[in-house]
Amino acid sequence: MAHNNSNKEKTINSMIMNIPLDTWQIDNFNIYCDYKNNLITIKNILDDYRDYFEQDGFIEEIELDKKFYYAPARFADFYYGTPDLDFLVMYFAKIDSLFDFNKKTIKVLSPERLNDVNKLIIKYKDVVEKSKQDPIKYE
Repeated sequence: MAHNNSNKEKTINSMIMNIPLDTWQIDNFNIYCDYKNNLITIKNILDDYRDYFEQDGFIEEIELDKKFYYAPARFADFYYGTPDLDFLVMYFAKIDSLFDFNKKTIKVLSPERLNDVNKLIIKYKDVVEKSKQDPIKYE
C-alpha cells in the first residue's frame, strides 16, 4: 500500500526531516513558477491525465458515510489504508476544501490505479524538481 517514509519515524524532528523524501504528496505533481519572488503552482500534472484516470473502471462512486464528513484524511486512511492520499481523494472528488467534503457521494480513484499514479511521479520527478529549484520567472 502507499505509505510515506516520514510516517515511520519515531520523533517529530526525524519525521520533518524525511517529509521531502515522501513519494505520496501533492508537491510531487505540481509545476512551479517564480512570480515576484513567490513560488506559485502553475500546473498539476494530474490534470493532463484526468481523462485517463476517469475512464470506466478506474473511478468508483462511493457513498460517503457521515463519519468522514470534513475529514478527507480519515476517508483516505479507510479507503487506501493511509491518510497520505487525502489529496488524491480531494482531487478525484473535485473538492477544493475539506469544508466541502460533506457530499452524499464522491468519486475516488480505484486503489488498483495507484501504481499508475506512482509511474507519473517517477516520470515527472526531474521536471517537478527543476521547477522547484529553477522556476520560470514571471514579473
